[in-house]
Amino acid sequence: MDLHHPHWGRTIFWGSCAALLYATMFYYSDVILHMAHTTPAACVVGHGAEAIYYHKPDAGACAALGGHMEPGVWWHVLIPILLALAISFAHGAFTGLFWDVMGLKAASHAEKK
Repeated sequence: MDLHHPHWGRTIFWGSCAALLYATMFYYSDVILHMAHTTPAACVVGHGAEAIYYHKPDAGACAALGGHMEPGVWWHVLIPILLALAISFAHGAFTGLFWDVMGLKAASHAEKK
């Protein structure tokens, strides 16, 4: 068995980053969903988690449903995408380091032959 210096500090750091990003995503899920749905102009009926979004709205039909018009903001689409990329990177770094600390390594092609 090859003893190696485990990367505990880096593993804990990336695990904490991944946990913090997941917690942020769940805590602000209503805001993130609102930003994702209002990238184009939308009619918003309700508030928070119960909100229903209608795209390509007509102001009269929106008012009849009891909603309000929300103008579209093009850069709102970037927030969920950047959050997903950050979570993916942090989770992947943590997972790789975790299995390294546990002593599990992928078999190399030279060992298979």
